Amino acid sequence: MSKPQNYDTIRYGNKDGEIKFGHITENNEVDSFIVRSGYEPNHYIEMCSTGDAHRKNGTVCRSTGTFHVKAGDNVKTGGKEENCGIFFESVDGDLWLGAPNGKIKIFARDIELIANGYNGSTGSITLSANEKVNIKAPYVNVNGTTSTKIVSDDTVSVLGKTILNIYGGLIDFADGASTAKSAGPKAGSKPCLGNTYINELRQYIEDFLI
Repeated sequence: MSKPQNYDTIRYGNKDGEIKFGHITENNEVDSFIVRSGYEPNHYIEMCSTGDAHRKNGTVCRSTGTFHVKAGDNVKTGGKEENCGIFFESVDGDLWLGAPNGKIKIFARDIELIANGYNGSTGSITLSANEKVNIKAPYVNVNGTTSTKIVSDDTVSVLGKTILNIYGGLIDFADGASTAKSAGPKAGSKPCLGNTYINELRQYIEDFLI
């Protein structure tokens, strides 16, 4: 396939950089505008005109150094869109932030993660790690309006170094031996407390506090 021609292409530049209108890319696509450094070919801003849906009418910013954005000096603080110092919005499609060889740090006076789904399969926030998820604060509140589960394939430790309060309309404790005899709590039944579990838990707490 021959390389397309754009007879209206205009270029201005010198050894320090260039500006081109109607640039033809290596993939035979058209850029309406591109500005490029003369010292580093991978330092440019590109306004795309043709290509697949993700490229057509898109903008590409490329640099081998830091990409620094700082704004909002005169913006009032508040929860409204017009009070945002920097606003990113993906009208359709996902918003990806990646640092495969580094860390992503978000710092602010307050941080909110909000998921507004429209059916039973959306509206979720997922934290996934192959090692640890650490949560540390003076107060940690977990409130599930329908259900709250804490599950581990190995060990679950619940510790209150000063006071441990456990409340429930009906509480059922069971170890492996107890579950063989009881499939679960029944209305009006007494809690099933496995002696092995209680003794191990008591010893574990005593060892921890010594």
